[in-house]
Amino acid sequence: MEESTPFGMPELARQISYSPEKFQSKVIFELDKQKAILFAFSRGQQLKEHKTSHDVLLVALEGECDFSMDDVVQRLRAGQVYRIPADVPHALEAVTDFKMLLIK
Repeated sequence: MEESTPFGMPELARQISYSPEKFQSKVIFELDKQKAILFAFSRGQQLKEHKTSHDVLLVALEGECDFSMDDVVQRLRAGQVYRIPADVPHALEAVTDFKMLLIK
């Protein structure tokens, strides 16, 4: 049986699995202009540099990644929350198996 929170939703990190072929993503919430997306990156997988049209929050759930923004690289670890401003180039590479929640 899957472990649930008091509101009946399974633990976030358990809602998505790793794949050695490519990183995985899963929308877990979408309403009007709000969206929450889970990502699972196997070690070494990347999210290539890109920009978003509005600010987003990245919540590291499991593992570690090297996150680059404006040509500065920072190691993100499980439990950290990071704000990504709109129109700023950013990318990541999983140092270990890495799961995150992106809130738009």
